[in-house]
Amino acid sequence: MRDRLAQVLKSRFFRDTATLQVASAVNQASQFASTVVLAYLLGARGQGAFVVAIALQGLLHFLVNTGVVPATISQIAAAHVRGNHEKTAGWIAFVAKAGLLFCLAILAVGWFALPWFGEFFYSSREVGVWALILCLEPLFDLPRTVAAVAFQGTRRMRAVAQVENADEVVRFFLVVLGAVITGSPLGAVLGTVAAAVFGSILAIERYAVARRDGGPPLPGLAEIVRRMREVPLVRGLRLGLRVGLLKNGTALFLNIFPRLIIAKVVGKEWVSYFHIAQRILQIPTLALPAVARTALPALAELAGRKDWAGLRRLFSRVTLLTGSAITLVIGAAVALIPPVVGAVFPPDYAEPVFHFACILALGLVPYAFAAAIDSVYIATNQVKAWIWLTVLGAVITIPLNFVLVKAVPYTGTAWGLALYQSWVLVHVGYIYWYMYRSGGAGFGRPSPADLEDARVLEETSVDVAGRQGGSRE
Repeated sequence: MRDRLAQVLKSRFFRDTATLQVASAVNQASQFASTVVLAYLLGARGQGAFVVAIALQGLLHFLVNTGVVPATISQIAAAHVRGNHEKTAGWIAFVAKAGLLFCLAILAVGWFALPWFGEFFYSSREVGVWALILCLEPLFDLPRTVAAVAFQGTRRMRAVAQVENADEVVRFFLVVLGAVITGSPLGAVLGTVAAAVFGSILAIERYAVARRDGGPPLPGLAEIVRRMREVPLVRGLRLGLRVGLLKNGTALFLNIFPRLIIAKVVGKEWVSYFHIAQRILQIPTLALPAVARTALPALAELAGRKDWAGLRRLFSRVTLLTGSAITLVIGAAVALIPPVVGAVFPPDYAEPVFHFACILALGLVPYAFAAAIDSVYIATNQVKAWIWLTVLGAVITIPLNFVLVKAVPYTGTAWGLALYQSWVLVHVGYIYWYMYRSGGAGFGRPSPADLEDARVLEETSVDVAGRQGGSRE
């Protein structure tokens, strides 16, 4: 037992997870601190208006987002493990080109839609304008996004952590500074956009260092720009669109819709309470993003080598260990909310935040066992089953959400969210059932549709390499 534990502690997966978890903890602490400071600077209603503006921008973001980032990370990891620089460079250029077009589309649609949306639904054109300003953030943040994708796909997790921590620290100071100067949510909005500029500058500098670190080769800026003009964007979007449908739907239901519904039904100050309850409960789950992001390239490498036994073992360990540990921490966090919120936030926050947190925890416990769900679906090209189960979950839970919001105006959204999150148990059960049914040899065998996705992505990389003369660096 001791030898196995030592082996786990020495594994690259553990080191990568630990690196991202520490980085995630730093980010969570910074975000929580900014939430506390904004509560005093803007008040519950002003802070709620800022959160609604972010949610409106997020609504447009996830409706337009093509989902290429997770799909691209999987492809970069598969190319990296085979030592194919041409494909690695091609996929980095692909995510840069897709991201640029996506950011411009958000700005164009937001210019016409967001101010009208804010005025029509919330009688506040100002909130819509703030959301439109926030649409600049993805564009200014694009270099950081591309660098993070390259780092994650080539297993440079320390570089990912450094870039994200530096970006978050800058964001904290600029958001708070903007709120202090203007005394309104507009300052926080401008600080958020300005932070994206500084974050990208830091990422570009770190990317230049990574190109000289002796690790897997990364393309330079000139090569990325050259390949952006040639990469076949439409053919490469197929898997990204399918993955984006799933991941964007999750983001919309977990973070965007609840805030917009609460603001419409009961008022912007209740958005603040709900937001803080979610923020506090994110602390026990800070391991989930780190584990998931590490699991994606690790599972993709195992799938690329067709090591299905190793893939099964890794999935089981990640699911059971992560879920059990996080469940214990969630219980402790909920118990600590009344004294902590009462001591840190303004007096009117404690009771509604605790009420929201108790409800949200009921859905968060099942969600804690889903750290590797997205990663295993993507890495094994089992996206079709993922889509069908997600659609089925939406068909069942969305009507129930409407009933709950109408029956329980103040907390119905939280009850609906808990119900939606609990659906991940169906995904976990399906994967274990599939592993049991396959008896080991067949797990991870793609369906014909998923094989077609893999073929399209493979041809995309081949075409990119072919246009560069097929040379290797």
